[in-house]
Amino acid sequence: MTTNEKLVSLRRLMKENNIIAYYVNTADPHQSEYIAEHYQTRSWLTGFTGSAGYALVTQEEALLWVDGRYFIQAEKEISGTEFKMMKIGNSDYPTIEQWLIRNLNSNDILAMNGELISESFYLKLERLLKPYGILIKTDYQLVEEIWKNRPEKPNAILFTHELQYTGKTAAEKVNLIREKMIQDKAEAALYAGLNDICWLFNIRGGDIANNPVAISYALITLDKAILYIVQNKVVKQVYEHLLENNITIKEYDIVFSDVANLNVSILVLNKEKINHNLFNKIPQSIKIINKQDYPYLIKACLNDVELKNQRNSYIKDSVALTKFIYYIKQNVDSGILNELNVADTLHDLRKEQDLFLDESFSTIAAYGANGAMMHYSATPESYSKIKAESFLLIDSGGHYLDGTTDITRTISCGELTEEQRTDYTLVLKAHLNLARAIFLSGATGYYLDVLARQPLWQYHMDYKSGTGHGVGYLLGVHEGPQRFNMQYANVPLHEGMVITNEPGVYKENKYGIRLENDYVVVKDKKVDADQFMKLDCLSFVPFDRDAIDISLLEKYELDWLNNYQQAVYAKISPFLNEQEKAWLKEETATL
Repeated sequence: MTTNEKLVSLRRLMKENNIIAYYVNTADPHQSEYIAEHYQTRSWLTGFTGSAGYALVTQEEALLWVDGRYFIQAEKEISGTEFKMMKIGNSDYPTIEQWLIRNLNSNDILAMNGELISESFYLKLERLLKPYGILIKTDYQLVEEIWKNRPEKPNAILFTHELQYTGKTAAEKVNLIREKMIQDKAEAALYAGLNDICWLFNIRGGDIANNPVAISYALITLDKAILYIVQNKVVKQVYEHLLENNITIKEYDIVFSDVANLNVSILVLNKEKINHNLFNKIPQSIKIINKQDYPYLIKACLNDVELKNQRNSYIKDSVALTKFIYYIKQNVDSGILNELNVADTLHDLRKEQDLFLDESFSTIAAYGANGAMMHYSATPESYSKIKAESFLLIDSGGHYLDGTTDITRTISCGELTEEQRTDYTLVLKAHLNLARAIFLSGATGYYLDVLARQPLWQYHMDYKSGTGHGVGYLLGVHEGPQRFNMQYANVPLHEGMVITNEPGVYKENKYGIRLENDYVVVKDKKVDADQFMKLDCLSFVPFDRDAIDISLLEKYELDWLNNYQQAVYAKISPFLNEQEKAWLKEETATL
């Protein structure tokens, strides 16, 4: 079926059910950022393959809302269909709520799948639409109904994350949760976040591509810890591990009846993570404490064992990427390189590293103009050959038993124009301006984000994304709550938080430049009562010497760059062969 044929089928079902508008989001029942193919209803319906966005369909309109990361990509992918792009964050375009208020009448029905929306989203939508008499119905699965040959639900086998990597047993972590519950006077905690559940119970899975998680729920009371999961995923070794840590295993769907029969006075949960259908099962007599999940906050700060392992994983990953850059530089004139085969080469180099499991997300290998699309994805049907000119942007990462990585380098493939070298150097200035920051304990990423943007703003350029996000520990490559972003978030940067630093320049039909390292927040000096913090670098991959215009760098910037490049050589060269080592020595020589 083409996209427009799918719309015909969907509209027929809408008409049969007296539905005026149908909402399709990008979600699974756990509000995961990345979702299994089984739940990719928005992507299947619209043809837009980006990882975020939502659609609204009426008998006359088909609308797709996407954020700034995807404007270019979405425009290309929905071209030739009925779908129109709506730009999130652009005042020329209404929000979905504004559009509904302007276009729907009293008693019109807005329908959706309640299992795929959070309770928080539902309440917000209800609050905004109720004054206009617009009705919300959440018991429909219309896109699922027309999706023939829909992929099955994932069923990957679990494995344990051993104590040598976690630093704490699952039982110890559950006790930490109970301590928090007691402080809040809660008798139970309900969890749907897959990263949080896997961290809590020291298990990992493979239900979502590039995400070592298992589709599951968890319920913690003062005397029980229950994991709800399809039980054929639980092999003997994992079963014994859970049993040893006093964790009860129940079938995945039993959570609905258990929640419906829950006999407690106070339940703590996060309405942003619990889906509307599950929330509706909670007895009305139970008082709800709505707050961020305890595991989500605790795991954001790595313990000493985790941080030691995470540092080691970054060295290995940096070796793989440094070898890759050498490979590109040596072979770019051959005419055989393209976006697909260089991604395969990088994967193979990571596979050579000890404890490697998987990529932490699908590698973005974007040559030339494709780099202007922040989340571009080459396919066998559409990819570019790499020529001895312009830039190759590589955004990639790995999952290792001892950590998760995320790094971007933009590689010069030949002679660059003055504009290209200027833009690369400005992005480098943006990166190092944030990297060298010293800040007072209690400062948030919201305060610091401007440090990266300022060098670009001086040239009237900006990037339509955040500057950095948290990184999980053999979990999601995008985790929180920490981030560098212009959008306000009152989340202090605490010791042990891992966060990316990835400013960029994106020029449509020209090129994209992004330079990303990962950092961990550490203590700096204490002066009287003031504790100062700084960012300690985890990633050690050279910046592209041929792309840097040193005339644009201040002395302190050049000093930082030279110190960094020398640290790269010291840490990475012992793992290289003689040819690679000689190249790296040249690449990192003092500028």
